Amino acid sequence: MRLFELSDDPKLTKLIAATDQLRTDLESGLITQNWKLDQLLQYFRKFDLVLSPSDIYGMLQQKPLKNVISNVQGQDVIFKGLEQPEPAAEAPPPEQSKEVVAKMAQSAMK
Repeated sequence: MRLFELSDDPKLTKLIAATDQLRTDLESGLITQNWKLDQLLQYFRKFDLVLSPSDIYGMLQQKPLKNVISNVQGQDVIFKGLEQPEPAAEAPPPEQSKEVVAKMAQSAMK
């Protein structure tokens, strides 16, 4: 049990419960894609939490949301584990690769 779960603030207790359920939904595969900010706010309303977008932005760097949400970019909520992979560096064209290998082979033979 975490210490922040022992809070007397009912709104924080509801937020912890909602975030825990959100994490469970992500881990079980019920949530398979990133959401819009409105979807996240509606999800919290099911737990009787009325939050504004500015509330979400303010809570992103604090527990419990920082354990579930990676980032909010505009209206897109990016969950941890559903981030887009970094684009890989482009491989050079095959002709250029062959030229480089040929030059290296000539250098090695000298």
